[in-house]
Amino acid sequence: MAEAVATPLVRQRSRVVRRRIPWIAIIISTTLILMALGGILGPSINPRSPTATNAAIRLSPPSAQYPFGTDELGRDLFTRALYGLRTTLLIALPGGLIGTVIGSLLGLIGGYRRGMVDFLLQRGVEIITAIPSLVVASVVVAVLGPGRIQLIGAVALSLTPVGVRVMRAAALRVSESLFCEAARALGASHWRIMLRHVLPNCLGPVAVLASLNLGAAIFVETGLSFLGLGVQPPNPSLGNMLTGAASLYFSRAPWLVIFPGLIVTLMILCFNILGDMLADYFDPRLRSQTNA
Repeated sequence: MAEAVATPLVRQRSRVVRRRIPWIAIIISTTLILMALGGILGPSINPRSPTATNAAIRLSPPSAQYPFGTDELGRDLFTRALYGLRTTLLIALPGGLIGTVIGSLLGLIGGYRRGMVDFLLQRGVEIITAIPSLVVASVVVAVLGPGRIQLIGAVALSLTPVGVRVMRAAALRVSESLFCEAARALGASHWRIMLRHVLPNCLGPVAVLASLNLGAAIFVETGLSFLGLGVQPPNPSLGNMLTGAASLYFSRAPWLVIFPGLIVTLMILCFNILGDMLADYFDPRLRSQTNA
C-alpha cells in the first residue's frame, strides 16, 4: 500500500529527470546566476562609491571609464546599478519566496480541509486580489513606514493571494486521489496526509508559482522605489534610479533610464520564461511525448 501511495510523486520525478533540458533553460539559468553574482559580489569588488558625486562629469555618456555613464549628480551609474541590483534582490527574493510559502500553506489547508476554513480564506483572498498588488504593497509601506523588513513584508503580502489560489486548486485535485483515500483508510491524520501525500504531489505548481512570484516581486519592489515608498535616496535601487530620470533627463541622457530599465526587464523576463519552462516540465500531458 505504501508503494501505491508514493507512486504519483515518483513517476513525476522520473519523468522530469528523463526530459532533456532545452538550451533556453541553460541561457536563462546562466543569466540569472550572473545577475545574482553581480548583485552580490559586484559592490564588494567595485572600488567606487554609489553616492560619491562629481559635478565635472555629470550626465556623461557611457564610456570605457563609466560603462553606464553618469547621472545628474556625476555619480557612476554602473556602480549604482550594481548596488541597486543587490538591494532589489535582497528585498524581492525573500518577499517573493515568503509570499509563495505562506500562500501555498494557506491554500493547502483550505483545499484539503474545505468547509468554513476554505470559505473564509477564499473571501479574504478575493478582497485582497480585488486591489492591484502594487497598491496593496503601497498601503502596507505607507502604514508601517519604509525599511527593508517592511518592504519584504509588503511584497510577501501582495503575492500571498496568488499562492493561495494556485495551491488550493492543486490540493483539491490531489486530495481526491486514490492514494489519499488509501492513506485515510489506513488511519493517517489530516496533517500527515497533507504534508506527506498532498503537498509533495503539488510541488510542480508551487515551483512554477515561485518562479513567477519572483518576477512579480521584482516588479513590486521596483514600483515602490519608483514611487518613493521603497529604498530612500541616496541609497541606490533600480526603482529610485528611474525616479525623475524618465521625465527630467530622458531627452538629454537616455542612459539614465535605459540601463536600469533593461536590468529590471531582463530579470522579470528570465523569471517568467523559467516559470513557463517549469510548467512544461510538470505538465502531465507531456507524459506521452516523454515515453515516445
